[in-house]
Amino acid sequence: MNSNKILEISLIKKPEFRLDLSKINWDRFFENCISKKRSEATVLDGSRKKPFEEFFSVKQNNEHPYDFPSHFYSQEILDKRKCLKKIVFQGDLREVDFLGFKSKNAHILINGHVGNYVGCMMQTGSITIKGSAGHFVGAMMSGGNLIVNGDVGDYAGANLTGEMEGMVGGYLSVKGNAGNNFCRRMRRGFAFVSGDVGDFFAIDMIAGSAMVGGAAGKMWGYGMRRGTIVFAKQQVVSPHVFKETYHDFSSYWGLLKPVIESFNGPFPSLVNVLPKRFVGDLAFGGKGECLLPRNTA
Repeated sequence: MNSNKILEISLIKKPEFRLDLSKINWDRFFENCISKKRSEATVLDGSRKKPFEEFFSVKQNNEHPYDFPSHFYSQEILDKRKCLKKIVFQGDLREVDFLGFKSKNAHILINGHVGNYVGCMMQTGSITIKGSAGHFVGAMMSGGNLIVNGDVGDYAGANLTGEMEGMVGGYLSVKGNAGNNFCRRMRRGFAFVSGDVGDFFAIDMIAGSAMVGGAAGKMWGYGMRRGTIVFAKQQVVSPHVFKETYHDFSSYWGLLKPVIESFNGPFPSLVNVLPKRFVGDLAFGGKGECLLPRNTA
């Protein structure tokens, strides 16, 4: 067991080009570092393969005040959290891409900003980012929990180029704003943005639940097949894409309310009154839904 083992990784050399960490197996990397074996991890500086230690220092720091994102987890998982692999990254990582790529069983804390593809295709565990992140955050993630305290770029929770599905599970929470194509082709899972989202939010959505606390750009929800979009504020609804329905969905709303309340921010106030329900995209069968707050003024 690796109880209370925490790796602290610091950037010690600025890369010449963008640094690609997609070749790192985080489970194996953690075990090698804890057992003091020589790490064979490599990174790509542009197109050149280089050793991980050329850019990062690695030390074990079991006294680090690790901020574990407990509100996402069941008590059973919380009881086992001391056995989880914990990794803390320090430094300006805005030129570092694919951090946490395909990660599982690892809990990664990033004390600052980070580049593109963070948490892309992650399977389990968690990634907490104290700053902002680049593009494709949590793209095609299938599980785990990804929390960004700042903003994210385009294509967060979306599909990669050429792929048919975006995120297919897990929780993605953005405390700031999100760029364009947030949750494009989303299949399953929950995604939250406390601030605004750019254009093409939830476009071609297949299923899942995506929630926005602020304003959305143009063409949100276009092409959605199923799934749920929830807004904490009023939005302009295109009558060509969505139409309001008056069916009783209070039972379903009772299931969704606890999830919404758990994410704090602008969302808890939404649950006090049953929202308005719109269905769409009408051009694709109208089986998706959009929930907006009622004007109680």
